[in-house]
Amino acid sequence: MEIFYVTSNDGKFLEASKLLPALKKLSLNLEEVQSLDPVEIAKNKALSAIKQTGAENLVVDDVSIYLEAFDYKLPGPLIKWFLLSIGSKGIWDTAKKFKKYGAFAVCTLCYADKRGKIKVFTGKVKGKVVKSNINSNKSWDYIFMPEGEVKTFAQMSLSEKNKISHRGIAIQKLKKYLRI
Repeated sequence: MEIFYVTSNDGKFLEASKLLPALKKLSLNLEEVQSLDPVEIAKNKALSAIKQTGAENLVVDDVSIYLEAFDYKLPGPLIKWFLLSIGSKGIWDTAKKFKKYGAFAVCTLCYADKRGKIKVFTGKVKGKVVKSNINSNKSWDYIFMPEGEVKTFAQMSLSEKNKISHRGIAIQKLKKYLRI
């Protein structure tokens, strides 16, 4: 079965395709609805991709990170905008200022089949915000250390990360659903 993974992010596709080799990259820059509801965002992206391409069997995902410093309510799916405005260092500084380092990451993955039926899968990983020497306005992997681990996502190999990551968990659920 050919399944299209809709993303313009090569790193995201690499992670996903290592877990599900049947994936084919479909590079689209989808307009993203601004919402605090990641399911709404992911479903909207899936419907938009279907409308643009007519592709069958496609996958989109949306990633959120929630910080204890914001009572686990933000930045959520607005993480991209937080990174662009304050960078990963700004997120660390916020956690440090409030002395609240807890965090969790969620991948909301939508699979749309050839009939246009959308199924949602989520993966969640708990962790904490840690200091990094790298300030990124594109990735929070440098400052997120999963619970029970001694490395941040950025310090892990792809196979290490895929075993425990939010995206890895969501894709495993998709594989089970598809029976592949």
